[in-house]
Amino acid sequence: MSGLDFSRISDGSTSDSATEPRRIFSALPAKDRKYNYPRDVQSEVWERWHERRTERDLVIKLNTGSGKTVVGLIALKSCLNEGIGPVAYITPDKPLTGQVMREARGLGLDVTEDPESGRFLQGRQILITNVYTLFNGRSRFGVRGGRRQPIQMGAVLIDDAHACLNTVDGQYTITIPRRHAAYDPIFELFSTDLSLQSEMAHLKLKNADPSAVLPIPFWAWDEKQTQVVKLLSPHTEDDDLGFSWPLLADVLPLCRAAVSGEAIQIAPPCPPIDAIPSFARAKRRLYLTATLSDDSVLVTHFGADPESIGRPVTPRSASDIGDRMILTPLQTFPQCDEDWIRGFVAEKATTRNVVVIVPSTQRAKVWESVAHGVHRSDTLQAALEELRRRHVGLVVLVNKYDGIDLPDGACHLLVLDGLPEALGALDQLELRALENSDALLARQVQRIEQGMGRGVRSNDDFCVVLLLGRNLTARLHPTAAREKFSPATKAQLDLSDQVAEMLRDRPVEDLEAVVDQCLNRDPDWVRASRDALDGLVYPETGEITPFARAQRGAFELAVTARFSEAADRALDAVNEVEDPQLRSVLKQEAAAYTQHFDPVKAQELQGSAFSQNRGLIRPRHQIQYKRLPSPASSQSQAAARYVADRYASPGDLLVGVAALREQLTPDSDPARVPGFEQGMLELALHLGLAGQRPERDIGRGPDVLWGLGNQSYLVIECKSGSEQDEIAKTDMAQLSHAIDWFDEAYSEAGDAVPLMVHPSRQLESRASARPGARILTFDKLRELLKAVDSLATAVANFEPFLDAKAIEERLTGLGLNAPALVDRWTLKPRKRR
Repeated sequence: MSGLDFSRISDGSTSDSATEPRRIFSALPAKDRKYNYPRDVQSEVWERWHERRTERDLVIKLNTGSGKTVVGLIALKSCLNEGIGPVAYITPDKPLTGQVMREARGLGLDVTEDPESGRFLQGRQILITNVYTLFNGRSRFGVRGGRRQPIQMGAVLIDDAHACLNTVDGQYTITIPRRHAAYDPIFELFSTDLSLQSEMAHLKLKNADPSAVLPIPFWAWDEKQTQVVKLLSPHTEDDDLGFSWPLLADVLPLCRAAVSGEAIQIAPPCPPIDAIPSFARAKRRLYLTATLSDDSVLVTHFGADPESIGRPVTPRSASDIGDRMILTPLQTFPQCDEDWIRGFVAEKATTRNVVVIVPSTQRAKVWESVAHGVHRSDTLQAALEELRRRHVGLVVLVNKYDGIDLPDGACHLLVLDGLPEALGALDQLELRALENSDALLARQVQRIEQGMGRGVRSNDDFCVVLLLGRNLTARLHPTAAREKFSPATKAQLDLSDQVAEMLRDRPVEDLEAVVDQCLNRDPDWVRASRDALDGLVYPETGEITPFARAQRGAFELAVTARFSEAADRALDAVNEVEDPQLRSVLKQEAAAYTQHFDPVKAQELQGSAFSQNRGLIRPRHQIQYKRLPSPASSQSQAAARYVADRYASPGDLLVGVAALREQLTPDSDPARVPGFEQGMLELALHLGLAGQRPERDIGRGPDVLWGLGNQSYLVIECKSGSEQDEIAKTDMAQLSHAIDWFDEAYSEAGDAVPLMVHPSRQLESRASARPGARILTFDKLRELLKAVDSLATAVANFEPFLDAKAIEERLTGLGLNAPALVDRWTLKPRKRR
C-alpha cells in the first residue's frame, strides 16, 4: 500500500514563489508551531515594506520584542523569491548571529553562516553573519581594490542598526597603540604641531599620561601626508592595521587624527562605505532599528538615502512594548545616597537576577563587593547565558548598552549607573567639541535608551529600571532630553514621573514596596502601565538632521577630490543648523576641505570656528589671551545671576549641583579628567566667581583660573586622576609653569595663589613648591562640595528664590566667600620629615 504524490498537483511552493511576506510566512511548510500566526504589527510592517520594497534604502522601526527578526528574515525571503539575491542578514555580533540562526531554522528557512556557500551565492539561501564579517579590510565579501572579487549582493539587511554603529566606527578607524613600532615616529613627526596646540598636554603625552589627548591639526596632516604613508606602509599587514588600512588607504588625506597617551587614532569624518562594494552597490539595503528618534547616523555611517530613511516603515501602533517602571531614586529621595541604593539593589539580587550597566571599569569598582561578577567583552556571553539559565544574583556589565538580550528572568531589575562616556582619543575630542550641546544630548539619550531596553525583550516582559549617577539624572532632567526619547519610552518616563511624585516626601524605604508592585505584577500597576501606552503611534517621519546631510554630502564630494564643492556644502549648511557647536564643527570640516586648495582661507575659517568653540583645533596663528574681566557686581549678585540664567526652578538647581558634585569626584579614569576640569570652572561660576580654562582655550597656562575679585586669582592645576600619596616633582613643575604664565599674562594687574588639586599635601623628596602654594586635597574638596550642597539647599528654599542678600549671608556663613576660600578649604604643602 502506498500514498499519493501530492507534488504532482502543486504548481510549486508558495513559500518559494510569493513575494508578499505574509503569504510566505503562512506557507512555510516546516516552521515551528510557535510561528503559527504572525503578529498584527508584523503583518502591518510587511505590507508597508512590500509596497515600498523597490526603494534602495529603507528603515523598519519596531519596538523591542515585536518580532523584528522574523520581519527581517521573511523580507529577505521575499527578495529571494523575487530574484533579488544573494541576500544577507547582518547582526551586531557573533552571539546574536546564533540567535538569528535559531530563529530562522525555527521558521524552516534555508540559511547559512558561510559567505562562500554555493546556495547563498546562487540566491537560494539566506546568509546570516555579523557586522565584523562584512565591514573589515579583509572582508570575505571582498574589498575594493582587493584580490577577492566582491560579491554582487541583491539585498543586505542590517539588524539593530544603531548597535552596529560602534563596530562600523571601529572598523573604519586605524588605532596605533603606544607599544606599536609606528607610534613614536608619528608622534615625533607631529611633535611641534602638537606642542602648539597645548604645551602642557604635549608634555603629558611625552610622559605617557593616559589623560592627555591632542588633535593633529588638519593642515599638518595634509602637509606631512607623504611621511605618514612612509611610516605606516611597513605595518599595513599587521593585525593592528590590517583590518582597517585597506578601508582607509584611499581616503587617508581626508582623515582626522588624534594622539593620546595610549594610542594614535586615525579616522575619516564618515565611513567610506564604497570600500565594501557588496554593501555599497547592493540593490536593496534594509535597516532594522528599535524606535530611536534620530536616524541621522544611518546617513552618516551607512551612506543611506536621507529621503527614504526619513520615511520609516512602522506598524500603526507604538504600544507593543513590555512594561518598564523607570525610577531615579537619588532625585526622588534627595536625602538618600548611592551606598543605600547599592545595598537595596544587592538585597534584591538575593532572589532575582539584577544587571548593572556602568560606563567604565572605574565605575564598576564600586559594585565589586556586592557583584557576582564584572564582565567585559571577553566574558560577556558566558555571563549572559548563565543569567538566562538560572538565578545568578547581581552582574555588572561594563560599557555594554546595546546588542544584548536579557529576557524574562534573566533581568527583572536593571540599573544604569553613570552617563555613557567617550573612550577613544577621537571620541574624547568630539566630546570636547560638542560639550553641553543639543547634539551630544541626543547621542547620550540614544545610548541611555538603548541601555534601558536590555531588560524588556517582548511585549509581555517586565522590568524595573533604576537610573543612578547624578550626571546621568541631571542630563535627562531637562525637557529637551525627554523629547529625544521614542514615544513608548517617553510615555513610560511620564508615568514614572507620576510614581516619583507620589513617593516624594515619603521615606526611602518605601522604594522597595513600589518596586515590588511592578515585579510582583500588581494589577493596578499593570493596568496603569498599559493605559500609559494605549493609543501611541509612531511618528510618520524620522529625524535626519541638516548636519548629517551636510557632513555626508561634503565627504562624498571630497572623496572625488571636489574639495571646493565639499567646503561649500558644509558652509551652506551652517545656517540650517541651530546648535551653535555643530555650526562650528561644520566650519572646521569646511576648513579641512579648504586646506586642499586654499590653505590661507582654511586658516581664516578655522579661526572663525575656534572663536565660536574652544573645544576645536586651535588655528595656526597664536590665539590672543583675554584676561578675566573685573567683576561688575558683588559675588552674591553674580551667583544669583548665574543660577537664574542656568536653572529654571529650585528643583533644577538641586539636580544641577548634585551633578556637579559627581563631576568633581576624583577618578583615575583618563576619560573623566576633562570633565573634572570643566567642573572646577563651573564651581567658580556657581559661587559667583569668574573662571577660565586657559590650557584648553589657548594651549598655555593652568588647567583652570579663578578670579576672586580685587585682582586676586587662583591658578589651579588639577590632578584628579592621581592615586599617589605624594606630589611628584613633575606635578609641582607644572604648577610652577602655570604661575610663570600668569605673571607674564597679568604682569602687575593681579596676584595669584598657586593651587593644586591632589589626593595628598605631601611633597616627594625631590619636589619643591612655589612660595604661597596651596593644596586642595580630595578630602578638603569633599568638604567644600558639602558646603556648596548646603548653599544650594538654602538657596532653593529662599523666598524669593534668588535673594542676593540672603545668598551673601550664606556664602559668608559657609566659608564660600572669596576672601575666605583659600584659608578655609586649602592646605599648605609639606615635606616629609
